[in-house]
Amino acid sequence: MDNSEYCPVSILVAEDSKTQAEILKHLLNNAGYDVKVAYNGRIALEEIHKKLPTIVLTDVIMPEMNGYELCKEIKSDPKTRHIPVILVTQLFDPGDVLSGLECGADNFIIKPYDSKYLLDRIQVVLANQSYTIDEPDISMVPVFYSGKTHEIASSRQQILNILLSTYEIAISKNNELIEAKDRLALVNDQLSDANDELLRMNDDLKNEIAERKRVEQSLSMANKKLGLLSSITRHDMKNTMMALLSYNELARMDNVDNPFTQYLEKESMLLSRLSAQIEFTRLYEELGVKGAVWIHLENLITKMSSSFSQVMTQISPSIVSYEIFVDPLIEKVFYNLFDNAIRHGERVTHITISANESEGFLHIFIADDGIGVADEDKEKIFGRGYGKNTGLGLFLVREILSITGITIAETGKKDQGACFKLSIPRVHFRKGC
Repeated sequence: MDNSEYCPVSILVAEDSKTQAEILKHLLNNAGYDVKVAYNGRIALEEIHKKLPTIVLTDVIMPEMNGYELCKEIKSDPKTRHIPVILVTQLFDPGDVLSGLECGADNFIIKPYDSKYLLDRIQVVLANQSYTIDEPDISMVPVFYSGKTHEIASSRQQILNILLSTYEIAISKNNELIEAKDRLALVNDQLSDANDELLRMNDDLKNEIAERKRVEQSLSMANKKLGLLSSITRHDMKNTMMALLSYNELARMDNVDNPFTQYLEKESMLLSRLSAQIEFTRLYEELGVKGAVWIHLENLITKMSSSFSQVMTQISPSIVSYEIFVDPLIEKVFYNLFDNAIRHGERVTHITISANESEGFLHIFIADDGIGVADEDKEKIFGRGYGKNTGLGLFLVREILSITGITIAETGKKDQGACFKLSIPRVHFRKGC
């Protein structure tokens, strides 16, 4: 069949949004309609006078000439008044209906719409077109609504189509509201069930918390008793140790026999070591007893450096603003690191403290200019009982730091000085004012 035998239904789309216009054109073309697009009412009217379309589909809100004005122009011209005009509007209230009747519109399409609804509406308009009654002498009917008088000049067919369209839209919206109400009721039931479950879980959680509190109280009481027992035992052992050391000293003073004196000296050394081990248990017992606190790093280092005036302490500006979250025993950590540097560095004259952030950690470096630590001893020095002295020791330093997730390692070079690197995780450091 050639084009001279077939004349497709032509639709003029008046739409100022190019995106919406292209979507409509694509949809209507796929449905078999011949579509032309005008981007405002004035251009649409010009296109109508060039070639009469079968239907005009116009947006209501457009520049230069809106949809109502375009419809009124079409319906006031005897040459074009028979062309059905469908108004596309985003709003829908009685005022819209009256404005549509006032300008002589044939139907409404409410945004947003789906493709099936749009095509069905066009089919209805085309079907009704064959039943349109020509009423050339339609008298104006004034309708007063919302403080304004509307002059209705639509035919009975147009009024009927508009009313049916309005009724259909009202039914559709009502059905949507009923569906939304049903969905809301379902969601409300689900929320009610979820709330009941949350209340049950909350009761379980309260019971669990209460049970944990009872366990914590029992553990706290047990720890207090153990601490008291440990303290009393340690006190008695220290008194006994002092007595043994005194008798040892008297025995060495009264006995000049050289072999026996050597035995007494060895005994004295062992007693001193045992006394240091008792002190070690006291310090270890204090770990984690008090809650961790935020400490200003510069103030801590300044306080420690004042206790070691025999060496020069250089504090890098990089640490000035930092605060760290640590066990209160942190002072013993820095004291021991300073003391360890002086005792074992042999020639230490300077201690430098600096810091930098890297990969979510704050790294603090405590470096000296002493003899350093041999590679094979870098990990051994943190072992319990390692070293020449029986003081706090690097073992306890590492234990204190580990309470808040801080690690320590020796990273210096032999003969160039020792360097202890403390790595603090992101959650346990911050920049102060």
